[in-house]
Amino acid sequence: MNELPEIFIPDVNRFDHIIARAKDKIAGGNKCRAALLAPVEADMLRAFNKTVETDLVAPVILGDETAFKKTCAEAEISPDGFNIIDIKSISETVSRVARMARDGEIDLIVNSRLPVADMLGILFKTESEFITRNKIVSHVAVLQPRQYKKLLLLTDSAVVVRADLKTKLGLIDNLVTVAGKIGIENPRVAVLAAVEVIYPQMPVTMEAAVLAKMAERRQIKGAFVDGPLSFDIAVDMAAAYSKGVKNSPVAGQADALLAPNIEVANGIYKAMTLYGHCPLGGVIIGGRVPIALSSCSDTPENKFNSIILGILTA
Repeated sequence: MNELPEIFIPDVNRFDHIIARAKDKIAGGNKCRAALLAPVEADMLRAFNKTVETDLVAPVILGDETAFKKTCAEAEISPDGFNIIDIKSISETVSRVARMARDGEIDLIVNSRLPVADMLGILFKTESEFITRNKIVSHVAVLQPRQYKKLLLLTDSAVVVRADLKTKLGLIDNLVTVAGKIGIENPRVAVLAAVEVIYPQMPVTMEAAVLAKMAERRQIKGAFVDGPLSFDIAVDMAAAYSKGVKNSPVAGQADALLAPNIEVANGIYKAMTLYGHCPLGGVIIGGRVPIALSSCSDTPENKFNSIILGILTA
């Protein structure tokens, strides 16, 4: 095989760099006003408390005060320094935090144990005014794979179940937004499919090709976009060249992955977490404020990473 070209590696290529950017952001202004929704599990509370102790966030707790103090005892954290708004009902807790976001009282929501579908169902109600018009709300994960030389963004493993072409344009826009916030300009976005060729019987390959052509003609700005690309071709230059994909600005060096559906994205996320032992974090953007979101199986470090992403995207 001919010598492979060097891949482009952004200056920001580790979570250490992302954390440093969050600290620089807070150093230049006010702390991020972060609302933690209770009930909360111990690992997320420890991660949240770490951001409090390092002066990154000004915290407020919304939810059942008794349940929150019980978790504090489990996590060996004193509840005395927290501003707690005691609300027994989960639906009222979410409605209250939506009003706070609408009124500009908070910059970030941190979720722990509330089911995502239930939380978003309340936030998406028209009367909550959490959703801004003409914006797609989506989950963006940031991964640091151990065998990849740079960070890898991924969407959507938590919110958008099955996107049509118009929605995928919104998903790419949110990828570009998060990439820019963490310090990656003009990210290389791979539109994933099972194959790297266009088959009419596989609609996702046709949509991927449309997105790639739109980017080529500058209808999508702020990113290089190519597809359809299989996962291996997206992140491995040798795989790309072995299959004849040699003139792509994305293949073999993707900064971001747009999955065809939530099952694929969630599978990549969980595999990276459980078997790849991959540092990662995730945030929901598109609403009035971002929502730091992590999986129950995430490590305390990865839950902390999610809050850091929320701080940067706030």
